[in-house]
Amino acid sequence: MKTILKNGKNGNSNNKSIEELHENSKTWLSEIDFISYEIQFLKHLLGAKYIDCLDAGLHERIKEFTKEIFEKKNDCISLKEKVLKHEVQISKLIDRDDESKKNFLETHTNLALKINKFISSYKYLKMQLFEILEDTLEKKRQKKLT
Repeated sequence: MKTILKNGKNGNSNNKSIEELHENSKTWLSEIDFISYEIQFLKHLLGAKYIDCLDAGLHERIKEFTKEIFEKKNDCISLKEKVLKHEVQISKLIDRDDESKKNFLETHTNLALKINKFISSYKYLKMQLFEILEDTLEKKRQKKLT
């Protein structure tokens, strides 16, 4: 039997079963883990092209990007901890009263918003790195032609 949680504020549109909440959490953890691995790759990639980026005059962009990617790595750690704690709370939902379940669904929705915002912001940061590397490659090609 599925336990359906209903968010009183938004009617039936935010109803979710405990299984759906658990699946959301598993998806979030998977996304966060993937981004963590990707951040490691991007750091290695940037490290391998660091001298080329400096030669291309992109010191300030690299400095800014390095700071932001470090922050994203910390955000990954923080979000993963929140999702893991959230998972523990999901397992306790079956024994709770309806009011607690409504509050939990609001918490779940807020966590979903934070994670979506993080993923969007990370994708933008990744796009910036690609632009840095593209600029670097272009400037390196131009130097070889001259």
